[in-house]
Amino acid sequence: MGLRTRGRKFLLQCRYAADANGESTTANMELMQMSTRIPDQDTRVWIKELARAVDGNREEIDTLIEGSLVNWSMSRLTPITKLILEQATAEENYLSIPAPVVIKEAVRLAIEFEGPKTGSFVNGVLDKILIKK
Repeated sequence: MGLRTRGRKFLLQCRYAADANGESTTANMELMQMSTRIPDQDTRVWIKELARAVDGNREEIDTLIEGSLVNWSMSRLTPITKLILEQATAEENYLSIPAPVVIKEAVRLAIEFEGPKTGSFVNGVLDKILIKK
């Protein structure tokens, strides 16, 4: 598993914890011992940038996601799926990571945490947000 792949997964876990425990994403990164789990300094910096991009633009990101859902609503998304979509959208829109890379990594997370059907769903939604703008 690559450093950024590991970083994406770690951030997803921290953001899920933040939504569950009410602490900030940053606080959860410390609680989950980012410096131990992500030993590479450049990757830690990148994770923090991505966390700030998601947290600072969540309303705009959610609007993009909502506009790309067909016969679906934000309220029907599982918490993990919503977090994956938010994180991927922020990665491409605010950190300029190429859309194909973002989609591949988001699908990988969706399959790992929720299964193949969710991976296909995430692929379709992100295709509408990131590729067919």
